[in-house]
Amino acid sequence: MTRPMEEFDFDYFLILEPRQDDDKDHDLIPALTPDDDTASLPFRYKAIPFGSKPLVFVNGFKERQARLKQTSIRIPPPILFEGANPVVHTPIRDKLLQFNIPNLEIQPAIFIDDWDKWHEDYWYLTFTEEFDCWSRKRSDYERGHGIDLGGGEVLRTIHELRLDNDKLRKVPLEERLLFQLGGATDAFVLAHTSIAHLFDGHGKSGAQVLSLQDYPDKW
Repeated sequence: MTRPMEEFDFDYFLILEPRQDDDKDHDLIPALTPDDDTASLPFRYKAIPFGSKPLVFVNGFKERQARLKQTSIRIPPPILFEGANPVVHTPIRDKLLQFNIPNLEIQPAIFIDDWDKWHEDYWYLTFTEEFDCWSRKRSDYERGHGIDLGGGEVLRTIHELRLDNDKLRKVPLEERLLFQLGGATDAFVLAHTSIAHLFDGHGKSGAQVLSLQDYPDKW
């Protein structure tokens, strides 16, 4: 039996920061933002020189939560997010290292929580190159608007993501197990079905692992 035309859509999962409802009375997962020293570094797209101090992050919503009388969870989950980039605990980092994923730099990170406690068992996933492999024919995206980066590169806002089968077939699986999507305003991180489970803790990992078929309806 041949697979459907949208074959690769079934092979990939989005690794997303879960949406949180401000109206509900529960502690919130912090959203990371770099401290001043880290913010001055190009850590999002290149490796910081070996021997440098770890990247340091704080809760970017701390002041807003204080105004709304909300609090963060005391024990952060194994996965946090700085924008679209996951920041993961050491066990996840160790498993990822086994795959020698290209264009991925795993950098030591520290999260300082709202009570000034340091959580040092984290690693920032930096993708030094993006992989633009989404289909302009089958995806639903903003065609009239975009961010022009020059050189013909325009970032588009994607509403419904579908992959370009021709591009993916040309890349060996071991080179596309985990990557950051290019050409999109939301630089989604995608994981192949064979390793997506590393990020899925049945609702407790701090990440939402969502199939392309379920985005954005179930996000």
